[in-house]
Amino acid sequence: MSTRLPAAERREQLLDVAMTAFAANGYHGTSMNDVAKAAGITKPVLYQHFASKRDLYVELVDDVADRLANEVVSAVDPADTHFQRTVGALSAYFSFVEKNQREFQLLFGRSTPRDEETANGGRMVETRMSATIAEILRQWLHGDEVELYARAIVTMSEGVCRHWLTQPDRPSADALAEQLAALILTGLQGLVETATNNQ
Repeated sequence: MSTRLPAAERREQLLDVAMTAFAANGYHGTSMNDVAKAAGITKPVLYQHFASKRDLYVELVDDVADRLANEVVSAVDPADTHFQRTVGALSAYFSFVEKNQREFQLLFGRSTPRDEETANGGRMVETRMSATIAEILRQWLHGDEVELYARAIVTMSEGVCRHWLTQPDRPSADALAEQLAALILTGLQGLVETATNNQ
């Protein structure tokens, strides 16, 4: 058994241990017994801090989602160009994920639960990132399709990120952000030009 810790320190330890367990095994593949065993405590001690597995999981997800979303939003400087703002948002996203791969798995792992209560973290990130990207796009695009494009960019970024993390010689987060931003904005510029020519 582990040494006795003050309540606040024990809670932080349990959150860290649970993060590793959920990221590795998913929500349904992790039990409270698994977390207690990994932390070197008994299950009753774990339940003193968290009423249920769902409560523990949701607290982790909400915290990670909030930190990631805040980093992406704060990385966008309104004074920058469309391209620079897009690069800033994407770079913040990729940098966070590279430094916090457990957290990425927690939010977007294949075994992430899909019900409303436990999947809210990933959706929170997607919604806030989409809103940030949509705000950038509205500077030069108009119409209802802006929301659709913003969602598509966020979904594409997540997929690119999954592949990027598997590459041993991957480019930096900044370089990847520039490449993806160039691809995205060039494609959107083509849509604008086509729409203008068809008017």
